[in-house]
Amino acid sequence: MTESFGAPKPNYLQFPDDLTTNSDYAGNYILFTAMKVSGGVDTRTLKFSPAEGYPISVALPIPQGLSFGYQNNWDQNEVGGGVAAMATKGAGVLNTIASVTSGGQSLSDRVKSAGAAAGAALGSAGGGLMAAGADLPGTAGKLNAAGGGVVNEMKGFAATKPGIDNLLSAAQFSLGVRALKQTMTSYSGPGFRSFQWSFSLKPLSMNESIQAKAITQYFKTRSMPAQGDMQFTRIYNLPDVFRIRFYSGFSESPWLDKIGHCACTDVSIAYGGDRFTTFAGGHAPLQIDLNLSFKEMELLNRQAVQNEGNTGVWPEATYTKAAKPIQQPTAVPEQG
Repeated sequence: MTESFGAPKPNYLQFPDDLTTNSDYAGNYILFTAMKVSGGVDTRTLKFSPAEGYPISVALPIPQGLSFGYQNNWDQNEVGGGVAAMATKGAGVLNTIASVTSGGQSLSDRVKSAGAAAGAALGSAGGGLMAAGADLPGTAGKLNAAGGGVVNEMKGFAATKPGIDNLLSAAQFSLGVRALKQTMTSYSGPGFRSFQWSFSLKPLSMNESIQAKAITQYFKTRSMPAQGDMQFTRIYNLPDVFRIRFYSGFSESPWLDKIGHCACTDVSIAYGGDRFTTFAGGHAPLQIDLNLSFKEMELLNRQAVQNEGNTGVWPEATYTKAAKPIQQPTAVPEQG
């Protein structure tokens, strides 16, 4: 539903009074609408409906420095030798090394056993280690050459086992070597986006002072939970969340990125400006600085980003079958 502030509506607050008529920012505003959230744990099953009470929406000038981020999480993970061998289809090598490094052998005994196992594998045409190494690219060739690489891998397996790795960490300068687990960059999905905006409300009339006070009260109240009448525990009803949209020319802007429903994580209010000053008579502050922090509740994906320009509630509409399909990238023709 397209909402504008061309005419006063009792269920909306706006600041300043001339938000829709001042030539500097007429028709350009950010619109916050209070919503109730329900549903499941999956982003696609969350349900949002208009919250109860007055006022339901607030319109403010679009803040300066408006920016949007698209976060993806790539983490550095340690990978043990056994996991790395399995991941590279080295199950045969893994079984041989596991048999060598298991039990109560000392590190030196394990290294000797590793060498003996490698030698036995090299000396037998049907050696289990040779057969297992065939499924690792290049491994069979190395084993045929000397077998030293497998012995070193076995040393590494033993040296990174729990308990021994701590001992060898302390002795690394004496030994001149340090055995470590492999590391890799692992994708763990998109992240929930956060937004912080600051609004400096400088009333020029008593009506604007009343509106500014009501707007700060709106965010304070809507972002807080209602507490049940309990004596020994605390039961809260969930706070309202917010649908946030950017308007340009009194309609939702097609030029700005979209934001999903957001939870308000912080409301900070400073009164009076650099030096606390009030109006004569009513003593309302000359300036109210409102700082708001939000966390987006819906995880984005490629479908959502691709369909930002489509009509309908975003991003929920991107999870339906009617959403625009993602086209495969077009191959760039080679230059002749």
